[in-house]
Amino acid sequence: MKNFYTLLSLPADAPGDEIKKAFRREIARYHPDKVQHLGAEFQEMASRVAADLTEAYRILMDPALRDRYDEELLGGAARSPAAPTAGPQSSRSATAASSPGPASAEASSTAPAEPAASARPSSQAGVDFVKKASLARLRAAMAEVIGESDPGGAAGFDLAATSRPRRGLFKKAEGTVRLLVRFVPVVDATAVAAVWPQAIRARTADATLCVLLAGPALAPSRDLAAAISEQRRKSRTAAPVLVPVDVRDWEALFPPDTPVLVRSLVQRLKEEKR
Repeated sequence: MKNFYTLLSLPADAPGDEIKKAFRREIARYHPDKVQHLGAEFQEMASRVAADLTEAYRILMDPALRDRYDEELLGGAARSPAAPTAGPQSSRSATAASSPGPASAEASSTAPAEPAASARPSSQAGVDFVKKASLARLRAAMAEVIGESDPGGAAGFDLAATSRPRRGLFKKAEGTVRLLVRFVPVVDATAVAAVWPQAIRARTADATLCVLLAGPALAPSRDLAAAISEQRRKSRTAAPVLVPVDVRDWEALFPPDTPVLVRSLVQRLKEEKR
């Protein structure tokens, strides 16, 4: 059974105005105008996600349908003996706001502990769609800015490419850059710690290693900076340049030593988004 609260990134006791805001925010991502350039496969996937969002809005905005849905959601969830029991809900009363309802208890026991509801990705279908669309854009931009992707790729990464040194008329040749891309649902300290050792293993002696850690949600910039600094401190070898990227608008947190080529790549993606 689909969890509409997870789909909309909402708690189970969310009031109607929050449901409406969440629906408008999520449905805008899958509007036909936003995906018309991505091909038939992505358009079909976006259509399915949009249909799920519309159904979630219809159910959760109707008090009677929502009560019935909450009962069914609770009945279909695997619960431990210690989990509280709950009877039918007759209304969305103040009680729901002061204590978690059935769906809230189920969601809190299964959902990962992320920074905040607004920072969590939506449904798995939504995450998969965003991943495919984002990687397609990145692959195209990398081909234009850097060159074709590395044939063998890199273990643990979704995309990899190595630039060829370019010499300007009045500038010395830029150094070689090896760019790796890893997509994650949430770019946070956990994702930074997970990708760091994989990046270290993928580095080459003759290139500056840069990693784009991309996802549809980012932890606060202060937390990400602290996480990257901690990994740099622990590294006994040359540390990679790690750039957190929000694929919703292609905003990035650039460390000072980010190669110009990588900055240009992200800037191109931002301009295409506009």
